[in-house]
Amino acid sequence: MHHWDSTGLAESRTIRQLRQALSTLSNAETEKLTNALERDKLAGGNLPHDLILGLLRPRLQAEDDNKKKRGGAPTPVRHLCWPFEELLVNQRPGPKHRGRVARTSIMPVWNWLASERLPDALEDISQRIVDHTLAKDAAGLAAATEVLHATCAQAIQEGLAKASPGSKTKRLLIEQLGGEEILEDAREMALLLEVAPLLSDFKRGMPKNIAELTPDLATQVRDLFDELAAAQPDAAPYAAVIAMRHIEKPWQMFRIVKGVAHTNTDVLISRTDISIVGELLLLDMEEAVDCMENVDPSEDPEAVLEKLKLFTQISRGITEEIGVRRDGAWATRLMSARGAVSEIIRERMDRAPARIVKALPMRSTGRFGRGGPSRPDLSKEVDQAAVESANRTVKFLEGARRYAQAGSFVGAINAAVTEIDTYLDDYERTILDELRSDDAAIRDRGESFLDAAAGLVEVFRTPDEAALLRKRGMLAKDSAIA
Repeated sequence: MHHWDSTGLAESRTIRQLRQALSTLSNAETEKLTNALERDKLAGGNLPHDLILGLLRPRLQAEDDNKKKRGGAPTPVRHLCWPFEELLVNQRPGPKHRGRVARTSIMPVWNWLASERLPDALEDISQRIVDHTLAKDAAGLAAATEVLHATCAQAIQEGLAKASPGSKTKRLLIEQLGGEEILEDAREMALLLEVAPLLSDFKRGMPKNIAELTPDLATQVRDLFDELAAAQPDAAPYAAVIAMRHIEKPWQMFRIVKGVAHTNTDVLISRTDISIVGELLLLDMEEAVDCMENVDPSEDPEAVLEKLKLFTQISRGITEEIGVRRDGAWATRLMSARGAVSEIIRERMDRAPARIVKALPMRSTGRFGRGGPSRPDLSKEVDQAAVESANRTVKFLEGARRYAQAGSFVGAINAAVTEIDTYLDDYERTILDELRSDDAAIRDRGESFLDAAAGLVEVFRTPDEAALLRKRGMLAKDSAIA
């Protein structure tokens, strides 16, 4: 199987070997290599920086997601993104939403600044950032970065001001940037760049991962909200947005929102500027629902379970933190999402037993193949793909049990569990009979199917039950041979 690079050409043997070598590095070694490559790139070195960093990127992204930070030496572009980094999203499945900036918008905006808005100044500022970074001059770097933020904020805002609604200038700018969503992303970037000095102390003093919203943090967020409201009112709600992206339970931000909005109901909060917190949480929840609908748990149970967990946490968190009225817009979206998840899980559970049957097929032994007791179908070899799909299915089923009560799909889970339990009981009993056969070929094939059944039992029930089944299988086969 060929891997492909960004040009669409098959990878060379050298690149494949490089990819394999890089995969053996520890996390610490990967971070050290990344830092060295980015510093060498800043210094104008001749290494194939982009190639190696490209091969490292999937692993770097996974590490960044875990740590909620980006490793490596910051480039001028990354310094530009610092004020709005909490708003960045890897994908934009739908239209532009306030509080979300697509990573894919960064370079179009940067290129627009470099080519038209700040053709000379941006190059000069960038070089100063590079020089200060290589010299490890923290004070000089901070000053250059502050200039970068202020200069780019003004350049973007002035450029967008010329692009009035319906004008030819706006149409051309949309075409140049690659879409109206990117233009609106640029507007939001500029808003946060403008208030970057006010964000500095707050962001630098905030831990990357915060387990709970503490009273001290709540005070800091409220103070930043007040400072932003006085300097640039449109930026004030982003105090909560920045903080919520660091908190493991972001719905706790409603504790601050209720104070700012002077209300504790979703209907009134949704009519204020600070409603951005609720809107972003609902978007996260709705996108989790979309993922559950589009990803088959028999192919990727971890991804679906992760989204099911996120959905359950946000759904419960919103209702616990604020009063959700049934006649409110948020309540409507919340109930709609809950109904969709319940239906999705019920549908998945309805399919689950069939995947077990496909992995461990049985046949009727009655006259003409009808009416008699069912026995394991050993006419074909074990279908490993079907077995793997069945294992992933029961893994999802077991994981989903934890959220059944909150997600209102207890009945569907219990029905699937009961049906699979009954089928596995019948299969275990009858496959042991096949292992006692006088036919060596049947015994060998039966052993393969028993091993597949034990694998499912290990996930669906317990490892001890799976070990006992394997032991019973060995005893049954030995009795036939003896």
